[in-house]
Amino acid sequence: MDVVRDQMARHEILSRIKQAEADAKASVQQALQEKEKRIADATTEAANIVRTAESEAQAFYEKELAKAEGEVKAKKQSVISEGMRKVDALRSSASAKLDKAVEYMLKEFMGLLHA
Repeated sequence: MDVVRDQMARHEILSRIKQAEADAKASVQQALQEKEKRIADATTEAANIVRTAESEAQAFYEKELAKAEGEVKAKKQSVISEGMRKVDALRSSASAKLDKAVEYMLKEFMGLLHA
């Protein structure tokens, strides 16, 4: 009877060891699956963050580009206006000088005719 009990006890111990090993294996498998899930979730979240950052960067770029283009257009218009003002001033000055030059040439010519 003691032998039977010892065998039953051994069988019980082996059975418990096997169950503990199975439980440990299941826990490890579950932990690995959880790890893979967390990695996948983190990868997805990182991709979403990158997409959002890229979108925000693109919007910022477009806003700054439009702002810079507006500033360039305003500066260009200012330069053109200033240039036109100077051209008009030069035309006016040249016209006045031309009239004086023609008058001077006529006087000189007339002076040569009467000399």
